[in-house]
Amino acid sequence: MAKTERKPDHGDEALYALRHSTAHVMAGAVLELFPDAKFGFGPPVADGFYYDFDLPRALTDEDLPRIEERMRAMAKRDVPFEHREMPVPEALDFFRERHQDYKVEQIEKLDKADEQVELRNGSVSIYEHADFVDLCRGPHVERTSKIGAFRLLSVAGAYWRGNERNPQLQRIYGTVWPTEKELNEYLEKLKEIERRDHRALGRDLELFRIDEELGSGLVLWLPNLSIVREELENWWRKVHRERGYTLVYTPHIAHEKIYQRSGHLEKYGENMYGPLLLDDSAGATGGQRPPARFWIKPMNCPGHIKVFQSKIHSYRELPLRIGELGTVYRYERGGTLHGMLRVRGFTQDDSHIFCSWDQAQAEIGKVFDLAMEFLQTFGYRDPRVYLSTRPERRLGTDEQWDKAEKALADALGVREVPYDVDEGGGVFYAPKIDIKVMDAIGREWQGPTIQIDLNLPERFDVTFVNEKGERERAVMIHRVLFGSLERFVGGLIEHFAGNFPLWLNWEQAAIIPVRESARPYAEELATALRGAGLRVHLDEQAGDLRTRIKEAQQRKASYMLVVGDKEAAARTVSVRRRGAAQGEEERGVKLDEVIARLANERDTKALPPDFGPHGPSVADSLGG
Repeated sequence: MAKTERKPDHGDEALYALRHSTAHVMAGAVLELFPDAKFGFGPPVADGFYYDFDLPRALTDEDLPRIEERMRAMAKRDVPFEHREMPVPEALDFFRERHQDYKVEQIEKLDKADEQVELRNGSVSIYEHADFVDLCRGPHVERTSKIGAFRLLSVAGAYWRGNERNPQLQRIYGTVWPTEKELNEYLEKLKEIERRDHRALGRDLELFRIDEELGSGLVLWLPNLSIVREELENWWRKVHRERGYTLVYTPHIAHEKIYQRSGHLEKYGENMYGPLLLDDSAGATGGQRPPARFWIKPMNCPGHIKVFQSKIHSYRELPLRIGELGTVYRYERGGTLHGMLRVRGFTQDDSHIFCSWDQAQAEIGKVFDLAMEFLQTFGYRDPRVYLSTRPERRLGTDEQWDKAEKALADALGVREVPYDVDEGGGVFYAPKIDIKVMDAIGREWQGPTIQIDLNLPERFDVTFVNEKGERERAVMIHRVLFGSLERFVGGLIEHFAGNFPLWLNWEQAAIIPVRESARPYAEELATALRGAGLRVHLDEQAGDLRTRIKEAQQRKASYMLVVGDKEAAARTVSVRRRGAAQGEEERGVKLDEVIARLANERDTKALPPDFGPHGPSVADSLGG
């Protein structure tokens, strides 16, 4: 079945030019205020733009209105953006005279590399408006009056070329939109993003902590969020066992030789922790060996290969699906760490499927279907599917890449899944399917990925015995659904704004006795709910009822169950859902009905009623 590809959104091109042009106007304004400023790169990015500057002093948020004022003055001047080609020697002299060291370095780097994308006939592309001139390929709007409604947002640090060994520059972020209305809508969205920030909610709800004494990028899961993780892991194990996965555990450290063979030390060594010098002489004869070099694992793949190779497999045993919730450690630069979303130690729901080429398409399809089930469970919307094909620099033969890309494309094709082709977007060892989704407020998140590895099966000689009794190279499919549990759960905190579905919530019901005389009945209710496997908080404090209900709401309890003498006599409960307004409680609900209702909501993994995503669901988007 032929693939269906999404059409590109040509409106993005106009928005790109708008943001690119506004970045140049901002850089010109900074240069007016700080004549000695040296500027680095200034690209458009998602929802806005930034520029990097080397300045004589540190900027503060108070500087941003001054820069904006200069930008508005430039917009009113209505000067054109003009393009020209400048020969490299002339460009070097031009930027040297203006002490723009970063531009000189960039030209020298481009000239030496002779990158034809940037250099044309020995010249570099230049754009200028008024007195501001920069290296640039464009595009831009015609004149400064066209730059639209903008706002400068923040100042941050950034290393030149992203290398921490280089000078640290100051990065100014901004946003720009075609109309004032769109700008205001975006600024309101930023306020909602701030309200949902998982770091603030993590502190307020006692979910997680990153303690600098323990180490940056290492997450302490506090009791509340540990319950969320436990539920996710238990569900993950159940789902995978039902689908024929074999669940395993692999060590946290491994001998250097396995990472030499896998290629991780060569390709990924700067992001690995180690080496650890350890005694590896157990069982050896003839005296103690010198210490061996071990590394903390950055990935689970080599361990899963060794599990597969623990015996010789017949084609009758395939496909063999191996899964693990495996914790790995990778060195991320300090400036990139961000709460739970970018960490140094994390647990991946790694799975590797070993099969024949005849089975590959079907296995990829099953993984894709499972990925959609996962995303739908959490209310993620509008999935965008990408088929990322062979990059220019890659391992493997063209024949292998043809087979791998066809298996991925055919798996999507039989499901009539619309997808974009990301030409050259595959990793050096594998083409892949990437799934990206929107959260409750319309932000895009990286979701599950599916890859066919063309590297490790060759390096480790991964084979099975085929129908002819001969050794045949196995196909190895990588896949993650959660990805990193830390990143996934950090995203869930923001997606749900801390209002987790009942099945995940650490406090599924808060039982609040109106007065002391109702306490025995409240305790009986708590015992009954706990007997049904529900997590209950029995409010034993005295005080104003409204205050106690408000505190339960702040703790994000899914339900508040209020009982007084009247309810005790009738063996009923007053039920208030999280987020309900004062007076919206449901009175006189029978005890058995409350238990059945909560248990059903838990077991069906229903999304909470106070969750309101926008746009089509995963099922709607994929026609099922």
